[in-house]
Amino acid sequence: MLYGKDLAAIHDAGFSDIARSVAPVLLKALARAGLEDGLVIDLGCGSAVLAEAIAAEGYEVLGVDTSPEMLRIARERVPSARFLQASLHNVGLPPAVAIVGIGEAFSYFGDRPHSERGLARLFRRIHRALLPGGILLFDMASPGRVRRGGPVRSYFETSDGAVLVTLEEKDRILTRRITSFRQDGSRYRRSEEIHRQELFARPLVLRLLREAGFRARALPGYGGFRLPRGWVAYFASKTASGR
Repeated sequence: MLYGKDLAAIHDAGFSDIARSVAPVLLKALARAGLEDGLVIDLGCGSAVLAEAIAAEGYEVLGVDTSPEMLRIARERVPSARFLQASLHNVGLPPAVAIVGIGEAFSYFGDRPHSERGLARLFRRIHRALLPGGILLFDMASPGRVRRGGPVRSYFETSDGAVLVTLEEKDRILTRRITSFRQDGSRYRRSEEIHRQELFARPLVLRLLREAGFRARALPGYGGFRLPRGWVAYFASKTASGR
């Protein structure tokens, strides 16, 4: 299971800056499109930091995530929103003014990579679900995320825990080995997870978006939040005519 109890809590406490940076970008885009209310679908919603900011502006929110621990935090944070435990690749998508996938959510896979065909299918499903003028905002890992393939090791701390991360990149697959230490009374509990993501190059993602019917461009980040090497944000919109 991805994002078990300890990693979910650590991630919520220490890795929410990107979600907070996305909210004003999305709200500004919706205002420009004249979409001042309606449903926003948050695919890979995590602990609902972004969902909280969107709901506070009066939008309905549907959050989707595979982690029950992330969803437990999400439901406590935004009780007015609806949350589903499901894969973003097969969950039903009701009509929406915006769909988001933040924190490389579209790059994750379970037993096997999605393939170019699977990503194209996801974009077509999203395009059908969006109302005319609707917004798609997401980010993905791309080749070169790890310089020279790795391994690259890093260490992060929060108020009650820490994570050790080893990154490796091979054959368009990014592997993240994560060891978490979380305080449990006077001791620290250790847990381990392995996350795998498929890497899609920016030109390919843009082509698939446009083939699905979107107007699309890549972004360097969200507002003042700049993404590092090999991590690309995308802004796509459905035309006002709905085509």
